[in-house]
Amino acid sequence: MDRTIKGLAHEGKVSIIVTETTQLIESIRKLQDLTPTTTAVIGRVATISGMMGLTEIKEKEDSITAQINGRGPVGSIVSVIKRENQKSYIKLYVENPNIELPLNEKGKIAVGQAVGTNGFLNIIRENDLTAKSYNGLVPLVSGEIAEDFTEYFAKSQQKPTVIALGVLVDKNGVKRSGGYMIQLMPDATENEIEKIEKAIANSKPISSMLDEGMSLEQIARTITDDENALFLIDDLSIEFKCDCSKERFADGLAAIGKKEIEDIIKEDGKANTKCHFCNKEYNFSKEELEEILETLNS
Repeated sequence: MDRTIKGLAHEGKVSIIVTETTQLIESIRKLQDLTPTTTAVIGRVATISGMMGLTEIKEKEDSITAQINGRGPVGSIVSVIKRENQKSYIKLYVENPNIELPLNEKGKIAVGQAVGTNGFLNIIRENDLTAKSYNGLVPLVSGEIAEDFTEYFAKSQQKPTVIALGVLVDKNGVKRSGGYMIQLMPDATENEIEKIEKAIANSKPISSMLDEGMSLEQIARTITDDENALFLIDDLSIEFKCDCSKERFADGLAAIGKKEIEDIIKEDGKANTKCHFCNKEYNFSKEELEEILETLNS
C-alpha cells in the first residue's frame, strides 16, 4: 500500500520524507501504456514530484511544473504538481512513451541514457496570489532524475539535499517504487553530515529496501543513522489527478486561430484530440468547431 511519512532526525537538524509509490506508478504505467524503460523514467519523476508537492507547496493556489529534456530518446517530460491539505496531486507525461532500451552495463534500466544529459531541468513555481512565476533552470547532471533534482536544490535553492528514487519493474509491471529526500537544516553540523553520508553509502537502493519489506520508518532510520528519528506526519498521500476537460480543449482549439479551425472544418470536418496526461479523448464535430469559430468572430 502506498504511503508517505515526514519527520525529523538528529534532534531536528535534518528533515526527511520517505514514500512508497508502487500503486501510483503501476496505475500510471497502465494509463499511459508505458514500457519498462519509460515506466522507470516516469516513476522516478512522479515520485520526486509528489515529494516536492508535500514539501515545497504551501498554498492550494500554488503549483510547480517540472520540465525535463535531456534530448534522449524519451524526449521531453512534463510534470505538474499541486497540493491540497495532506495530498500531493500530480499529472505528468513523457513525449515518447513507447521507447524501450536494453539494460545498461550494470544490468539496470538505462534511465540516464533514455533521458539524456544534453539539456536542462526547469522548475517553474506559480503563485496565483502574486500572479508571478519563478524559474529554476539547471543543466542535467546524469539524466538519472534523482541527481538532477539534487542539483536543482543545491544550485537554485541553496538547500543541501539528498534524493534517492527507485522503480523496480518485472514482467508483471511495477514491483516496487519509492524514494526519499533528506534536507539539512542550517544548524546541521559535520557530525550529522558524516553520519548520513556513511549511512546512505551502506544502504541498499530504496526499491530494494521496500521489496525486502522494510517499513518507511525503518528506511528513514537506516538512511539517517538515527534510531530516535521522529515522524511528525504519516497521513500524507501522492495521487495522480488530471484536470482536463472538453471545455479546456475547446479553448485550446480556439487559441490556434480562425484560419486553422476553418482548415480543419474544410479538410476533416471534425477534430479528434487526446490529453497527453491521461489519454482521454475529446472529439469535436463539425458543428462544435463552427460554434468555436463563431465565438472568435463575435
